[in-house]
Amino acid sequence: MRTLFIALSFTVAAGAHAAPAEPIAGFGGASTQAERDVEQRVDASIGSADLDGWLRRLTSAPNQVGSPHNDDNARFIADSLRQWGWDVKVESTRVLVAYPTVQKLSLLGGEHYAADFTEPAVAGDPDTAKRDGVLPGMESYSPDGAVDAPLIYVNEGLAKDYAELERAGESVKGKVVLVKSSGAGRWVKPRLAQEHGAVGVVIYSDPEADGFVKGDVYPDGAWRTPRTVQRGTLGIDSVLDAASAKTIQAAKHTADLTIPVVTIGYGDAEHFLRALGGQAVPDRWQGGLPLTYHVGGNARVHLEVRSPWEWRTLHNVIATLRGSEHPDEWVIRGVHHDAWVYGAWDPLAGTTALLAEARAIGELARAGVRPKRTLVFASWDGEELGILGSKAWTAQHAAELSKKAVFYLNNDTTGRGFLAAQGDPSLSTLIDGVAADLQDPETGATVQARRLAKRAVDAAEKGKDVSGPIIPSRVGTGSDYLSFAHRLAVPSLHVRYGYDRDGDDESVPVYHSLYDTYTHYQRFGDPGLAYVGLLAKTNARLVLRVANADVLPWRYTGFATALGKDIDRLQASSETAHKEAQRHNALVDDGSYHLADVAYRKLQPPARVDDAWQAVNLDALRDAQRDLLVAATAFDAAATAAGASGAPALSSAQTAKVNRSLRDVAPAFLQTSGLPQRTWYRHLLQAPGRKEGEDVAPLPGIGDAIDAKAWDQASAEVTLTANATRRAAEALRQATVALTQP
Repeated sequence: MRTLFIALSFTVAAGAHAAPAEPIAGFGGASTQAERDVEQRVDASIGSADLDGWLRRLTSAPNQVGSPHNDDNARFIADSLRQWGWDVKVESTRVLVAYPTVQKLSLLGGEHYAADFTEPAVAGDPDTAKRDGVLPGMESYSPDGAVDAPLIYVNEGLAKDYAELERAGESVKGKVVLVKSSGAGRWVKPRLAQEHGAVGVVIYSDPEADGFVKGDVYPDGAWRTPRTVQRGTLGIDSVLDAASAKTIQAAKHTADLTIPVVTIGYGDAEHFLRALGGQAVPDRWQGGLPLTYHVGGNARVHLEVRSPWEWRTLHNVIATLRGSEHPDEWVIRGVHHDAWVYGAWDPLAGTTALLAEARAIGELARAGVRPKRTLVFASWDGEELGILGSKAWTAQHAAELSKKAVFYLNNDTTGRGFLAAQGDPSLSTLIDGVAADLQDPETGATVQARRLAKRAVDAAEKGKDVSGPIIPSRVGTGSDYLSFAHRLAVPSLHVRYGYDRDGDDESVPVYHSLYDTYTHYQRFGDPGLAYVGLLAKTNARLVLRVANADVLPWRYTGFATALGKDIDRLQASSETAHKEAQRHNALVDDGSYHLADVAYRKLQPPARVDDAWQAVNLDALRDAQRDLLVAATAFDAAATAAGASGAPALSSAQTAKVNRSLRDVAPAFLQTSGLPQRTWYRHLLQAPGRKEGEDVAPLPGIGDAIDAKAWDQASAEVTLTANATRRAAEALRQATVALTQP
C-alpha cells in the first residue's frame, strides 16, 4: 500500500485557540504542523480516556437484544455522547426474536446422556459465575420441533461431505446430523442438511478449531473449554418486515428452514461421537478429540427446540456532529453494542474505542475545531441476530444516505496485533497514511511497518515474494458494513487489530460464549487495552482525514487493478469448474474411481456431474476495465501533482467539481433493481459469497448467473458491468479535468 498522508483542514471558531488558518492541499502531501498538532490533541484525549472503566461497565451484564443491560448500554452511550457535545437520537425498531427456552439433546437407549447447554463458572472470572439473564448455548431462530431419529456425523456439513457420504452408501434422510461449526457460516449447514432430507441438526465446536489443540484452555489459556458453547443466529432478514415476521411467528419457523437446530461444546459432542458406530470416517473428517470418529450406526437421539418467538426492541444510537462547510456530506462511523452474553471481544472493545473517539472529537468541536463534513457516529443494535439494527436504519434513511453518505467505517471484534482493513480498494492510500503515522504498542515500529512485515513473512512461508501496495480485499458478510457496502455503494472500511494468519481467525478464541468477558479480554485479548486505544486513534484519524480533506482522499489505480484480477479470477474459476467436471465424468465413465478406491471401504463410484457449460465472453468487461485503469492512473497522477509542495492551491469551485465526480464513481456500480439471483444486493462488483466458505463474491451478477447456468443472463450481466465500469471511468476523467483545468 502506498504511503500518503491525507492533510486535514479544520474550521476554527472566532477566538478559539486551535489550528491557524493556512493553505492546505487537502488530499495529499505532507501535513502541516497545525494538523499534526490537532491529531496529537486527539491522541492525548484518547490516552486520558477511561477505557478500562467503560469496558468494565459495558460488559458487566449480559447484552443480548432485549436484555435490560443492553438497553442500559444504549442509554449510557447516548448520554455520554450528548455530554460530549454530539446531537444524539435513539432510533428504535421492533423485531421478532426467537431465543429457545426448551432445548433437549439426548441419547436414546443404551447408555443415556443428555447435553447441557449451560457453561460452568471459571475460577478467577467472577462474571462466569453469574446466571441472571445469561442465555444458554443456542441457535436463535431455530425452528420449533421435536424428533427421535438416528444420529449421523457429516464432518462440516458441506456439499462435498454429503457427496462423500453418499459414496459410502450412507444417507442423512430421516436422521439428525452432527456437524462441526467450521467450514462455512452456521446458517448454511441446517439448510443443506434439510435439502438432503435430515430432520435435525447439531452443530458443535471441535477442539481442532479453537480448543485444546490450539493451546491451553480458559482460564490457563485463552482457548475454548469442553463446555464452551458457540451461540449464534440462523440468519433471517424477514423479521424486519412486520407482515413476514407475523407469519414466521405463527409458524415458529422461517419459510426456508423447518428442522430444529442446536449447538453444543466439544465436551458434550464427545459423548455423541463415541456412541456412533459404523465405518470410520475419511481422514479429513477426523477432528481433534481423542477418539476415532465414525459416521454413525444405530445410535438414536431425541432433539427438541421450543422458543416463545417474541417481539423485542432494538435501539440504534445515532450521534451527529454537524460539519462546518459540507453539512450534507456524511462520514459515518459504526460498531454494534449488542452481544452474545458479555461481549468484551465482540464487540464492546470496539464500542469502547468509539466512545474514546467521540469524546476526543467532541472536545475539539467545543474548542472551535469542527470537521468540515458532518460526522455520524452509530452504535448499532441487533447485529448478532442478523445485522438487524443497521439494516433497519439504512432502509429507513436510504434516500438520504444515497445523497449524503461519503464514507462508512466499521469495527466489530478486535484484539491486539496487526492492523487488518477490508473494504473498497480505492481506500488503500487512506489506510496507508494512517498506519504510517501510528506506533505499534508491542514492537515500537509503525503500524504500517508491521503490516508490511506480516505480509512479507506470510508470502515467504508459501515460497512467494510480494511487493507493491496492500490493496484491501472487499468486504463480504458478517457485520454492519453490509448495507453500506453492498446495497448503497458507500465506500466502506472494516478495521480491527488481531493475530490472524492465513485466514486462521484467532481473534476471538471464546467466540460467542459465556467466557467472552472483561477478565478474559484483559488477560488474553488486549492486556492494558493498549490496542483499544490504538484502534480509537486509527479510527479518529480515518474519519477526520476524510471529513476534512478538501478533495476526497480516494485513489483508483488499485481499484482498477483489483477489478482486473476479479475478472481473471471469475474466468479461471468458471473454466476450472468445467475442466474438473469433464475430468470427473471421464473417470466415472471409464471405471477409474472403482479401481482406485480402497477395497475394504466399499465406496461407490461418485455420480456424474452436470457439465452444461458455456464460455461467457468477458471481452467487453476487460476492455472497460482497461479504460478504467487508464482513467484511474491519470487521476491518481493528477491528484499527486496537485497535492505536491508548491502546487497552486485549488479553488473551492475546483474541489467541488472534483468531489462531485468522485462521488459518482461508486454509485456507477449500483444495479437499482438488485442482482437477479438476490435482489437485496445491488453492487455489481461485490456481494457476500453464496458458495460455502466464500466470504465475498467478486462480480456477483455474472458469477451467480454462471453458477445457475443461465448463460443469456450472464452475458447481460457482463454488458451491465462493462457499462457501469465505463461510467466510473468517465467520472474519473471528469475529476481529472477539474483538477488540471482551473
